[in-house]
Parts: sequence; C-alpha cells; structure tokens
Amino acid sequence: MKKAGVLWIVLIILVCCFMTGCAGVLENESMDLEVEKIIAALNEDDADKIYSAMYPDAVTREEFDEAYEKIHKFWQKSDSHTKKLNAINTKKTLNKSGNSVICEAQYYVYTQDNFYTIYLNYLSDDKGEGLYGFYLQVGAEPMLISGSFRTVRENSVLQWGVLLFGVLSYIFIIITVVDILRKRPRLFGLWLVAALAFFSIQIKRVPDNSYMGVAVNWFALSSYKIYNNGSWILFFAVPVGAIVYWCLRKKLKPKQKKPQIPLDISPVQ
Repeated sequence: MKKAGVLWIVLIILVCCFMTGCAGVLENESMDLEVEKIIAALNEDDADKIYSAMYPDAVTREEFDEAYEKIHKFWQKSDSHTKKLNAINTKKTLNKSGNSVICEAQYYVYTQDNFYTIYLNYLSDDKGEGLYGFYLQVGAEPMLISGSFRTVRENSVLQWGVLLFGVLSYIFIIITVVDILRKRPRLFGLWLVAALAFFSIQIKRVPDNSYMGVAVNWFALSSYKIYNNGSWILFFAVPVGAIVYWCLRKKLKPKQKKPQIPLDISPVQ
C-alpha cells in the first residue's frame, strides 16, 4: 500500500475516534412526545391518560392498574424536569400477516429532587399503535452539566482549556504520523501504533467518595466534566507515544531496503 493510502486510513481513523467524543445526543421526536405524555400523566396522577396511550389489548385494565400503583409509588411530582434519550432500538418485521414496527427507548429523567430511568416499548402494526410496555426505575446516570463540546455555553475557562489541549494532542499525533510515514524508521508500523498511545490520569469525585487512576489508552480525549449530582471527572490524556517518538527521532535509523539483484538480460551465446 502506498504511503498516501496508509496516511488517509490513519487520518480517517483519528477523525472518527475524535468525533465519537463530540457526537450529538440521540434524538427521536415521536418517542420524546410519548415520554413527555407519561411524565405529565404521572405528575397529574392520571392513570387513564397512560392507559389510553397503550397499544390495543396490550394489557387488561386490571393488570395495568396493578402495575401503575407500584410505579406511581416511586414517582414524586415535580414542576420541572430534564430528560435525556440514552438508548433507542427499532425493529421492523415484514411477513404475510402484516408489517410491524417496535421501538424500544430508554430515557433518563431528572427532576428537582430525583432521578429516574424510563423504558418505553412502542408497537405499530395493522391493528393499531401505542405503548406496548412501560417501566420506571428509580435512579439514573448523572446528567452532564458542562465540560464537553455539547455544553458550549456552560463550559468554564478551565474546561475549555482542557478540551483545547485534547484537540492540540490530536493535531500533534497527525503531524507525528505524517513524519513517521515519510521517515519510515525501522519498525515504523509499531511506531505508528505507539504514536496513537496516550498516558491518562483520571480523577473522579462523587458524593462521599473519590477515585484516581492511571492507564494507557488509545484515542483518548482530555476533558473536565461536571454533573448535576455534584460529581466531576477530570480526564487528562497526554500523547506519550508521539512525544517519545520525537525525543528519539534523530536516533531512529531508516528502514533498510532490500538489496536489488541486477537482472542480466544479455543474450545467451
């Protein structure tokens, strides 16, 4: 493979891995509407509203009322909330009896005093459409307040500084990869892998507990993130592989080329 081809492959991998840390939040308008209806009904203690949104004959009224009583005991009414779509999966079935679409979604819901996880199953087929399943669980992952590219307005100067360091680290790695491909030192394939290595330090602070750890990572992005439950995570990754390469660059010998055997094309006498 030519140098240019290898370079483009490496650059594409770097961009893809970098963008995974900057990807947008999952969105689904129809499921967002369904979860908002459920939250409103729970705040109003209106079981009829939720039952009317169920898929036809999904459950009997007696079964629904029994399940609703358990769910509503966990829910505490709140005037405001924030939701986050954490996972979604859509399954489509095509057969002779008819077509059906099942959408499964997981939401984190944050109220003023509590966190919840809501699971929704929405079924649509020739017989009708509606909620086929609805589950509520107390507790959810903390909500990110600041410290990423998605929280532009909330980020502090320190958080932007850490993110900028992460971006510059990737630019430094790209420059290093280009130099390795041009110089082609001995074991240059291993140097390409080493150039993508980060030495990271993670400090995590959660209520009543702290954690610190070190590791070697690939495609890591430095960040300082703060969450709504008072916890924060500082992840600082240094491109140690690229740094080591530049420190040893002058001592690295180029890859030896295989000796070419001259081709004798003189006529046989």
